[in-house]
Amino acid sequence: MLAQTMRYMFELSGEHPDLPVWEAQALLSYSGEAKLIDRDYNLAVFSSDAKAKDFKDCIALSHFLNEHLASIDPSELPSFFERLEIPRGKSVAVRVKIAEPQKGKYDPVGTAKEIGAVLSERGIGIDLENPDIRYRVIVGENAHVGREIAEIDRTQYEKRKNRLLPFSSPISIHPRLARTLINLTAKSDDCRILDPFCGTGTLLIEAAMMGMNVFGSDISEKMVAGSGANLAKLGLKAKIKQLDVGDISKFGIKFDAIVTDPPYGRSSSTNKESIQGLYSRAIECFAKNLVDGGRLGIIVPDLKTLDYRDEFRIVKQTAFRAHRSLVRNFMILEKR
Repeated sequence: MLAQTMRYMFELSGEHPDLPVWEAQALLSYSGEAKLIDRDYNLAVFSSDAKAKDFKDCIALSHFLNEHLASIDPSELPSFFERLEIPRGKSVAVRVKIAEPQKGKYDPVGTAKEIGAVLSERGIGIDLENPDIRYRVIVGENAHVGREIAEIDRTQYEKRKNRLLPFSSPISIHPRLARTLINLTAKSDDCRILDPFCGTGTLLIEAAMMGMNVFGSDISEKMVAGSGANLAKLGLKAKIKQLDVGDISKFGIKFDAIVTDPPYGRSSSTNKESIQGLYSRAIECFAKNLVDGGRLGIIVPDLKTLDYRDEFRIVKQTAFRAHRSLVRNFMILEKR
């Protein structure tokens, strides 16, 4: 039986110009190809044969996932809903959102009321609290109409912030960014994934939440114990060892993906090794311990510290300003 192609409309978080779109495409690509067919402000539409149930709970950088129905001129919205096929007896709600650059040009409340009046004239029940079907209209350069599949629970990432767990560090990556790095690096949700600088375990936690086969290591006994405590608090499991990054072969397997936010050489411990030396050893070791075509997702403060060209090719790379004094460079590399 042939897979059914769907058009998915992602309402992106807007916290970065590239990462939300890349994440959406990466998740869709787990189970097939994903073709970007439209992009409009904080919205992206993809054509894919992926099933929403397989990826919707993994999304970090979108607010809503919808089935894309149409992209039309805003003036055509009433006539579109006049023609739209809606199952008999089903109640609906329509939410209208105006993209920031278009605010003032369009009235979201007035537009929603106009669409509601059209639907009421058709005898379709309107229920804004608990409808059977939710439609979302995003007005940017065009008006994009979608049937809501899922509202993304972004509060879950706030609840897993490092400071709320038994073992914490002020320099730990935010869970939402950790999830994004994993989504961009892994090629499937059942991959064998390693964080060789696991620290407080943020990346391990997010990978375990997605059901992956999770491995972690750190040269610090304290970090290994702390990662384990944080995972246990959340009822999650990972195989964690106290190892120098050069010894990750002691796990005895090849990994499908390696994701890591290594020490920056400030308050983080590098065991008195230079950052350049540590990163060089790490890159060589990562290449030896990844499967052919395996990927490395790594965050570095300075691209000059990472010499990867002999072992890897670059897939994606962008900078993310975590706060005023810290820029995190996201790099997704693939083993040559």
